Amino acid sequence: MVFGGKLPVGKLPEDVLKKHVLKNLGHQRRDVVLWPGYGEDAGAVKTSKTVYVLSTDPITGSKRFVGWLSVHASANDVAVSGAKPAWFSSTILLPKGSGYSDLSKIVRQIHSACRRLEVAVVTGHSEVAPFVTSPTVVGHMIGRLIVKKPITSHGAKPGDHIIMAKSVGLEGAAIIASDYPHLLRRKKIGVKDITRASGFIRRTSVVEEALAFAREGVSAMHDPTEGGLVGGLYEMAQASSVGFYVERSKVLVDPLVEKICRAVDIDPLKLISSGTLLATAPRLSRTIMEKTGARVIGRVVRRKMGMRILSENGEERIQGPVHDELWRFIVETK
Repeated sequence: MVFGGKLPVGKLPEDVLKKHVLKNLGHQRRDVVLWPGYGEDAGAVKTSKTVYVLSTDPITGSKRFVGWLSVHASANDVAVSGAKPAWFSSTILLPKGSGYSDLSKIVRQIHSACRRLEVAVVTGHSEVAPFVTSPTVVGHMIGRLIVKKPITSHGAKPGDHIIMAKSVGLEGAAIIASDYPHLLRRKKIGVKDITRASGFIRRTSVVEEALAFAREGVSAMHDPTEGGLVGGLYEMAQASSVGFYVERSKVLVDPLVEKICRAVDIDPLKLISSGTLLATAPRLSRTIMEKTGARVIGRVVRRKMGMRILSENGEERIQGPVHDELWRFIVETK
């Protein structure tokens, strides 16, 4: 338990996680092959013949897409560990006053997302919870490992290329467009753009790209969610005890994501980014790079060289965990 102050909105700070959570992991079972750690997306357990990867994620920042995102957030975490998602369960918490249509919308989103990934819904729990103020879904995904050992966030090595696939900020832009269209209209964003940005939610899966990277062989992989690309890089660097530099000009930002972020004064590189994939590797084949639309955006360096985002205006040094721009936007909008 944390005493003497309030916790910030969003993910737990690194020091709090290490001091209060990661020291309380129950019995030290021998069949656990990947334990929880800062920056890690999933855990893994082994049977006599198979390694299973497990992940869980709550969806708390979206109103319209909680069901859909609950599947893809946990599926992405399983896939970046080198496993193919197969079995899903969920806990659905609805606020008092919710109707049948509210529940139906969420479970239909879960059904649709799972069918797209060839995942079965195997169990779950749903209830109206009196202290919940908006629909909340906690998803849990299990998959079979398809490579020799789990890929982690802590395997990055100095000299590795930093590789990303797909645009940053797709999830964040979709949430802003779908939950705050009135605000975007006041910022002169047209209805067509708002509708198209809401549709970015369909691009939040990185399962296909992550499994391709896993088969090719990468030293580390991560699904940057809270804190966006920069937050994901920070977590990988901390987990691997390395530094990094990234060239902002090489980071892929969809023009509409850029337009929305500029309108509401958000840095797209620090916006929640399910749908973006980060990996490190000495190299990847041209075939995989072209197939996944991936690009090299920087390098892993020694820890003492720090963490830097380079741009034409100079460099930004990342000194600590990155607070997600979506949370700042939501708090300031209320």
